Amino acid sequence: MSAIERYVDWCRNTALPFWSQRAWDRRSGGFLESLSLDGSPVSGDSRRLRTQARQVYVFARAHLAGWCDGYELAVDGYALMEQRAKAPDGRDGWVHRLTDSGEVENPTRDLYDHAFVLLALAWLYRLTRDPRYRRDADALFTFLDRTFASPHGGYEESRGGAPLPRRQNPHMHLFECMLSWHEVTGDDHYLDRAMAVLGLLETRFVDPVSGFLREFFDAEWRTDFARYGDVVEPGHELEWVCLLDAFRRVGRAVPAGLSDRLYRHANEFGLNADMGFMMSAVTSSGVPIHAGTRTWVQTEWLRATLARVRANEAGALADAENAACQLLKWHLDPAISGGWIDSLDEFGLRSADRIPASTLYHLLGAALDADEVLAARRQTA
Repeated sequence: MSAIERYVDWCRNTALPFWSQRAWDRRSGGFLESLSLDGSPVSGDSRRLRTQARQVYVFARAHLAGWCDGYELAVDGYALMEQRAKAPDGRDGWVHRLTDSGEVENPTRDLYDHAFVLLALAWLYRLTRDPRYRRDADALFTFLDRTFASPHGGYEESRGGAPLPRRQNPHMHLFECMLSWHEVTGDDHYLDRAMAVLGLLETRFVDPVSGFLREFFDAEWRTDFARYGDVVEPGHELEWVCLLDAFRRVGRAVPAGLSDRLYRHANEFGLNADMGFMMSAVTSSGVPIHAGTRTWVQTEWLRATLARVRANEAGALADAENAACQLLKWHLDPAISGGWIDSLDEFGLRSADRIPASTLYHLLGAALDADEVLAARRQTA
């Protein structure tokens, strides 16, 4: 069995059964923010809205794939998230954080969080075909357009939180949720929305000379390394490679060479040569900032290589096998069955004592991509 096949099998037959039994807080409801390394629940954590929304997505999409019985977890998870976090103070939008018993801890309206609410709604709509989920999503898009839209393009960071730096990352996830809404509805309106984000990627987010992905900006999308730092996250560069491939596969044009530049930069400067994994953060010239790694960085590396397999790039399958090997070696094989070692230092030593639930979203996405690529290869063999 190849490393890619092992990974798909792990996600479907080990991780999802493990989390189906452990994700929900049986004491106060909602999805747990994290587990301990032995798989026991961790109490007292703040509950990030993004984690609740990601888990709704995971169980809806895994149920639709036939990988687990996630229907009730997805529907009930959203219902409680909505009850606790949607406009509890009478103001539009969703709050940023809750306590572990469901009270509002931080009422900020955060752009990144709202992107994941939209993603969760897309897959709930496909799961149930209940039109209220699409109405909720359309209302949320309208709220963002009315309240967050920036005169300089894109959306502002938050309402009630720090306005700067502006970040590419929430826009990347808005692009992702628009692709998902197109996938579940076939409505090209969502792709038209995504085009505006693609324009920012091409003209603002990606350096035109070196091809790296900028992370932080001032209010007018200008980089300010002195203020915000020269920070490149290879995982985000690779995440964009996967998203651009998805955009291309639905028939939309992607700027020539954009994906290749991001992939090359990540692989040239992002690899920890001694350990073999993709690093968390470097400067634009490749000086390590955080030479360790996170689980999600390896999943996005795998997804980017799989995108290149779809595009019939030379050597892409071997690259995908290597990325899957690194994910298994460093994060999955050393962990409790169904869990993962989430954070490693530059020497490959564990640097976290929790299993964050939010990472399951990345792991499932990579496994579904891998399963699709493997199935396509079997058909053409």
